[in-house]
Amino acid sequence: MAVLYQSGGYSLERLASLYKVRREVIRALLQDEGVEIRAEGTRGTSAPVVVTMAILYDLGLSIDRVGWLCGYTYGTARKMLLAAGVELRPRGMKLINKLDVPRLVRLYESPLSIKTVADMCGMSYGTARDQLLRAGVTLRPPSISLARQHIELIPPAIPLSGSTVVQLHGQGFDKFQIRRLTGRSHEFVDRRLTEHGLRARVGPDRLGIDTEQLVTIYRSVASSDVTAEVLHLSASAVLARLREAGQPLLDAPDPEAAPSHVPGKAPWQYRDEQILARAARGERIALIAAAVDVAAAEVAEVIRIYRHRDRTTAEILRRRTQGESAGVIAVRMGLRLDSVNNALDKYETRHRTRPSPRRADPLTLLHP
Repeated sequence: MAVLYQSGGYSLERLASLYKVRREVIRALLQDEGVEIRAEGTRGTSAPVVVTMAILYDLGLSIDRVGWLCGYTYGTARKMLLAAGVELRPRGMKLINKLDVPRLVRLYESPLSIKTVADMCGMSYGTARDQLLRAGVTLRPPSISLARQHIELIPPAIPLSGSTVVQLHGQGFDKFQIRRLTGRSHEFVDRRLTEHGLRARVGPDRLGIDTEQLVTIYRSVASSDVTAEVLHLSASAVLARLREAGQPLLDAPDPEAAPSHVPGKAPWQYRDEQILARAARGERIALIAAAVDVAAAEVAEVIRIYRHRDRTTAEILRRRTQGESAGVIAVRMGLRLDSVNNALDKYETRHRTRPSPRRADPLTLLHP
């Protein structure tokens, strides 16, 4: 996989399609092997295809497998390898001494099935299973396959111990299933798995939605509508995934939940940056308005808001004027919902209590 990504120039999406696993799994596996992932939108520089074929063949793959990976028949791949001066092994010979057992174990614990792991490592099911057993790996029972599990997970009356978290992980359950079966919080499960050097598994979503992120956002704002708006989903889709993850509906944000942060710039934010940059250079409001093609009153509004001594509060108030709810503001800025509400309440209180002999512009109340 690393050879195809680095030498062959394959994208993560192409590898995911080739190996029949999710893109995130491919990315994690490559990073585990020390491969530097290319930036989004950039293409890898591929070596001549015969170079990639030679590397794959030297790793122990068969000519047939090498040809399939690179898009050639067995005969064509063999001719290309011979023309490149590669010394071919006698047909049927296997390089057993080159088995990467640690990698085999990591793939199985990711978790993938033995058959998938065997295919990815270029070996038979029996060989892969034998090597896993020799490495001391406890194989998951077929009945606990994540893809076939449809039983209802009922939490216990009394939360179970941390050792149970680790045991369930070893049996192939993902993070949400473990949380449900043990009656423990997300933080408790994460902490126990981290202490044992285990990576939390999250069940795959057929639409590519990050269910773990979805649940994290929901727990920090306790609103399916806000979660849907931030992730550009429908509220019904959010509720469906909350049910699948075993996350009960909340009346208030979970006090144990860390603030969620899903950054994203709206068009008005880019415009605000231009306005503030020009204002800092001393340009007059009329000239700024003409340059950014907005009304002079809006330019003055942006400048007044960002004169607030607390830039965080200024951004909260600006987002509010653009119609964002307190929950959306909290997630976009990575703040706790109560912090956002406190800032808004403080502004509203000052607005109501400050006397004004004339009709005042509410934004002037932002000044200390």
